[in-house]
Amino acid sequence: MTNSSVQQRKKPSVGLVVLAFALALALGGAAWWLVAGDEAFGGVLKGLGGSDPAEEAPLPTAPVTRETVEKAVTGAGEVKGSATEKLKPAKWRYFSSFDAPLNKLVRAGEPLVSYTYGDPLVAPYDLVVKSYTMPKAKEELSQDEHFVEVERMDTVHIEMPVSESDLASLAEGQEVDVAIGDQAPRAGVISNINQVGAYNASGSKFTVTVDVVNDGSIWLGMSATLSVKVAMAENVLAVPVSAVSGADDAKTVTVQDADGTTRTVPVTTGISDGALVEVSGELNEGDLVVLNEVPSAFDGEAGVITTMVSEASV
Repeated sequence: MTNSSVQQRKKPSVGLVVLAFALALALGGAAWWLVAGDEAFGGVLKGLGGSDPAEEAPLPTAPVTRETVEKAVTGAGEVKGSATEKLKPAKWRYFSSFDAPLNKLVRAGEPLVSYTYGDPLVAPYDLVVKSYTMPKAKEELSQDEHFVEVERMDTVHIEMPVSESDLASLAEGQEVDVAIGDQAPRAGVISNINQVGAYNASGSKFTVTVDVVNDGSIWLGMSATLSVKVAMAENVLAVPVSAVSGADDAKTVTVQDADGTTRTVPVTTGISDGALVEVSGELNEGDLVVLNEVPSAFDGEAGVITTMVSEASV
């Protein structure tokens, strides 16, 4: 058999093989997409396009409750001595020794200054010695030059800045709840309301002085928080302050019924303690009111709840 009489077979090219494979792969992928693609990727596409309103987080709500609501004027301040005084030595005496510690409580009757003869100068009340000026031992004392500077500690006072809008609720002699440091609360009394205020763009402030009897556990410079109860409503309906919208005579709450629908109910507000506010209107104890709060934007993750309190005075 000669070369001229034999027809040689040609091998298919590599390019044709690759093209055929790619075409088969594309056709198979298209068929799979028609059968299962929508089911596989539909959820992802829905997520990109936005959540289903029916699956959104429920509205934040709180029940209408029956409470005793107390309104209080609160503030904070520093413990100070109730008075500062310079005690003078007795006349015609010679100095022997100074007997009291600085910056520590000295009880009434304890010695402050000893003379070379006669009774010593003693503390007339519980006090703290801040400084003193005395001559050398056995030198004569002068009431013009020598003294013991003290702060009175049998009663201490705390100065609290108060907004001018709260002044009408306060009076001298009014009882105050006082918490000093980590000690148990105790009673104080308003001893003075300064009638000269300090102007500020957000409203003037006036200084209210509160006196507290010291049992010896109160030190100068301690921090104190003060609360003056100025109004109370007992056995009233109350809601969180963030549930109230509107202002003046147009305040409302949004009630969520059992079927999930909501309705707007006009209300009249009374006193508030800053967290709850007294309300009256077509409401019943146990009704759910919608809070004007925005939940976390990240579903399933812990988030901060931001309270959107209405500008209305509640």
